[in-house]
Amino acid sequence: MEQNNRYVHSCKYFFFPKTEEDMISKLTDDVLLLILEKVNLSTAVKTSVLSKRWRNFPWLLTQLNIDINDFFHDPRADPTDDQIHKAMESLTEVVRSMMATTCRKSIITKLCISLFLTNIYSNEIGDIVSEAVENGMVKDIELISGVERLPFGVLDDEMVKHADGINSFFGNYPKISCCLRSLILYNATFCKSDLHNILANTCTELQYLYLYQCDTGIINPLFKIDAPNSKLNVLEFAYCSWIKVEVACVPKLEQLTEVDIYSRTVSYQKQPFKLSELLGGSTCITTLTLDFLGQKVNKLIELLNDLVKTGKYQLRSAFSNLRELWVHGIFVGFGLLWTTALLEAAPSLETLDIEVYDHLCGDDDEEKRIYGERTNAQWDVSEFAESSKSLPLKELKLCGFNATEEQIIFIGAVMERASNLQAIILKEQYCKDCSAISPPITSGECRFPSSEDQQAMVVNNLRNRFSSGAQIIFSHQKKIPVTTQTAWDSCI
Repeated sequence: MEQNNRYVHSCKYFFFPKTEEDMISKLTDDVLLLILEKVNLSTAVKTSVLSKRWRNFPWLLTQLNIDINDFFHDPRADPTDDQIHKAMESLTEVVRSMMATTCRKSIITKLCISLFLTNIYSNEIGDIVSEAVENGMVKDIELISGVERLPFGVLDDEMVKHADGINSFFGNYPKISCCLRSLILYNATFCKSDLHNILANTCTELQYLYLYQCDTGIINPLFKIDAPNSKLNVLEFAYCSWIKVEVACVPKLEQLTEVDIYSRTVSYQKQPFKLSELLGGSTCITTLTLDFLGQKVNKLIELLNDLVKTGKYQLRSAFSNLRELWVHGIFVGFGLLWTTALLEAAPSLETLDIEVYDHLCGDDDEEKRIYGERTNAQWDVSEFAESSKSLPLKELKLCGFNATEEQIIFIGAVMERASNLQAIILKEQYCKDCSAISPPITSGECRFPSSEDQQAMVVNNLRNRFSSGAQIIFSHQKKIPVTTQTAWDSCI
């Protein structure tokens, strides 16, 4: 009891310093509830013990976020089956308490639950939430199943079991499916028809879908989405091992984000990758992220070949409303000038975000087996620089900037052709793992300009060679020791 009193006193001091306690107490209930909705449910419940007036506030919240990670001792570690079982048991009790009709004082306009749909407690949660939906207590639902784990670190049987649990849950609780607005799934291997059925028929009100390390099995490396009745407008993939995802009909789709391009087996690498086919038929995409993970060299070559031949013309329909394009994980040996071919296909593009992959920490045998060997690109980039068409670009971001002639030429090409360019943001790419194994910087190497003098040299070089009034901004995460001015003279 004494320990609890000390906890309450410390919380009260944290939330209500003496100089502000009276001011906080004068706030109206709706303002206080708005504040509590900005914190997790665990904090909101703990805060309710500070005052009799606050005692019922958790049951007055109109937006609830119940997260399985709050019940793990270490949410960053891969949980064991026993830890998942205990966490789900606690989460179920919280859901039951928050949904109790004897305590609930308001309608829940948005309910977000993170859980494991493979656990036996998921059916209890399904019963409780389904009844709340039927009674009009819950309006919109956001569902997260599983937790993010290291790519390729989940057993195939476990991924199949997770997908079976997801299918069973939606089949047993159609009322939840009808209210589902957002769905995030981790580590699941579906039958091809099951995943398509979820998108096209079961969860037709779904607006946001995020799939992390999901697939339809090795025998089904192609996935087609044909959902004319779907309201999906944001679709994200991360570490999904399909060779091809065909977006045939998703009429409301506006964002296709974080497309991590890789294959699981070496045999898949023989399949050509065509961005024009991946996005064929889509016309509403406003934001697109392509992530090459610093690997899979031949996939980038296939993309370039597709662009050079017919891709940039076929992409114009899909890119017609594109406002933001993020191209990440470009292996440092590939250069950047080819990305201007993507710009030509996007007449409304305002932001281009480029990330160069220059890491030593990922050069291990396992990653080479999965992604393939890295090699420097061999092609003529003149085709990418010939067009004189003005680009509508307003902002260029380059993460992993080094003051090499190659990157200067790329930035200059964008400056010359983007007459509306307002800002060029050059970011350092710092990795502590690489720093631990990286050899000392030699006098001939170019790195991120850390000092004001070095940055001034880069700016002057760009201003003297290329015409643009865009502001040039440097952003670095860690101060890098300056080697010698001679090294920078040779770079600039």
